[in-house]
Amino acid sequence: MSGSLVSRSRRWAKRSGRRAACVLGSLAVLSVALHCGTASESTFPDATGGPCGSIYRGLCGGPCVADSECADGLYCGIDNKCNADCAPGHACLSGFLCSTRGRCGGELPGSGFPDGGSNDGSTVTDAVCADTDVALTKILPKVLFLLDQSSSMHSYRFPNGLSNNCNPDCRWTVLKDVLIGPAANPGGLLQQLEGEAEIGVEMYSATDNDPNDGDNSFLVGPTDNVCPRFNGKAFNGLSFLVNAYASTEAVLRPASVDDDTPTGPAIRTVIGLGADGGVGDPKGFAALASTAPKVLVLVTDGEPAVCGENYPSDPGRAAVVEAVQQTYTHGIKTFVIAIGDTTAQAEQHFNAVANAGQGLNPQTGDAGAILPSTPQQLLDALKKVVLDARTCTFDLNGKVEPGMEKLGTVTLNGQEVPLDAPGAPEEGWRLVNPSRIELVGSACATLKSSPDAKLTARFPCGAVSPNVPK
Repeated sequence: MSGSLVSRSRRWAKRSGRRAACVLGSLAVLSVALHCGTASESTFPDATGGPCGSIYRGLCGGPCVADSECADGLYCGIDNKCNADCAPGHACLSGFLCSTRGRCGGELPGSGFPDGGSNDGSTVTDAVCADTDVALTKILPKVLFLLDQSSSMHSYRFPNGLSNNCNPDCRWTVLKDVLIGPAANPGGLLQQLEGEAEIGVEMYSATDNDPNDGDNSFLVGPTDNVCPRFNGKAFNGLSFLVNAYASTEAVLRPASVDDDTPTGPAIRTVIGLGADGGVGDPKGFAALASTAPKVLVLVTDGEPAVCGENYPSDPGRAAVVEAVQQTYTHGIKTFVIAIGDTTAQAEQHFNAVANAGQGLNPQTGDAGAILPSTPQQLLDALKKVVLDARTCTFDLNGKVEPGMEKLGTVTLNGQEVPLDAPGAPEEGWRLVNPSRIELVGSACATLKSSPDAKLTARFPCGAVSPNVPK
């Protein structure tokens, strides 16, 4: 190799990361990329099997797990056998350079050199194929907040007592302040949760026929005969956003309250339940295609009625339990946060709904409703539900070759996570399918408790094939 070519090859080696044949995107919790060489057949002239049949005769085919276990000029293939695509002095079919480990390396002669020089087919440094950093995409849960917008949310303080014409402690004000922050200091929980879940918010109510409603300026007032109503309108589908604060604040900030609490019908509507409990509305939560967990969070201050009734009733209570049970059959868990009436009867009802929402017997289950008594407890309860719904599952922008997961190295916050051993208690990480990994045991618990967790996955070069854009 001439002196000028040596010089150019050294410069090429320093920038070998730029010759990657495939690059995967980044992610909020980590920022890594996939780099791999592009294999290509050699133009090796003889018909005895390329370089393995002549210059490297007898050296190819041996078992390996890394390039270093193969003879000079050979690389360890994804079948764990030593191989070579090319050799010094013999170019690849595409004209790509041949690496020191016999790979057709993905850079045309001359194109890798800053001065535009040429190459005579000699080998180049193979460091770029030392290993593969895989980009991961966190699977975010879909969480729907269903907020009671009935008049009692204005007429009573949080958690108990008359509101005195909606003083700062009224339930509606407290709930809005927790979710989006007070007007003087906007933000609140929804801003804190951005990036942690896909969130949707719906406010439900119904307008009764009380002629005195016109005297209560805080009520939305009737505009139609729709029941249930969502922010004063008929249901028109759901919207989930990873950054939901701005759009929710624009709707929730000016929102007032309406009359009644048709909780059962409201749940059926947003979930999209048919009369038989199946999917009845393609715009509902149940019909939404998703591989992520789905969660319904019901925030209410009192017992429910049904459409056409102004006050709580046994049919209203039964309707909520049934709706939540049917919701659960569609893979959607329901959590109940009661922020008002805590009479024995009300608490019994809320607990029944919470049990049904987790697939338990409504009367004998032990899930229980959440009963916060301070704004901070309300914020903590809502936040915990969302954070607990997060998964420990990540999608790879590529596919791990069969059997190669054992060669992977996964780290969480700088600490190596072991591969989950089959038959042992779940612990470490595992390959769910060729394009998805999952943390289990204490690793999952650490991930969920770390707000800025850093997760990386690395495999030997050739162990991961990149996704091909469609």
